[in-house]
Amino acid sequence: MINPTPPAAVVEPRPTEYREQGAGRHRMEQAVEHIEDGIRNGLYLPGQRLVEAEVAANSGLGVGPVREALRLLAGEGLVEVRPYRGAVVKRLSAEEIVQIYQAAKGVIYMSLTLAAPALEDAANRERLRAAVEHVRAFEEAPITDLLRAVTHYYLVLHDIAGNHYLTVLIRRLHLGLVHREVANLHPTIDRGRVVSAYAEAAEALLAGDAQRAIDIKMAYFDNYIEAIRKAGRAWTG
Repeated sequence: MINPTPPAAVVEPRPTEYREQGAGRHRMEQAVEHIEDGIRNGLYLPGQRLVEAEVAANSGLGVGPVREALRLLAGEGLVEVRPYRGAVVKRLSAEEIVQIYQAAKGVIYMSLTLAAPALEDAANRERLRAAVEHVRAFEEAPITDLLRAVTHYYLVLHDIAGNHYLTVLIRRLHLGLVHREVANLHPTIDRGRVVSAYAEAAEALLAGDAQRAIDIKMAYFDNYIEAIRKAGRAWTG
């Protein structure tokens, strides 16, 4: 029985518009990272109220930066502000999850396309192999940990592709929140099928067959999206 340690949170760059100078802005970005990592790691769950003082204590930051971070994340759709309750980690509907995965599908298509020629570099080939093995290690782990390993795989793939904005786009989709919701909505996900899809696509890329890798991943996304739709219909009755 494999019992791997969950992957460390990967710190990705924030979009350019948030990179203003000044200590206050830096603390706000730290608060954003803390909240995002907390959702990804299960510290903050969908539907949970984010009390500013508690988040500030957890993060070691002041209430001011936390308040600014919550305002920013509300604009991005990661949290929502409710009357008399304040900020709450957003709950996603099945259709919202489907739309996010549809957007992710397009980003992954481009990542696979751009990564293919970059895999002529031996170091990149080794990085991709390591990312696949990282996913394999979580096949028997809780589904949220497996999906976090998948997110790590994509970050490696985007970096190999050499396009910073692919990472920015994936970050803005807030897959950490999506993965938490998927675990609740569709807890019987076939982990072996997930792992196989990522391994087979990587093997095709490493063999120089980018089109096969794309076909595998696009079919995987289509099947996954349909499974989420079915689970959503059952969930809502």
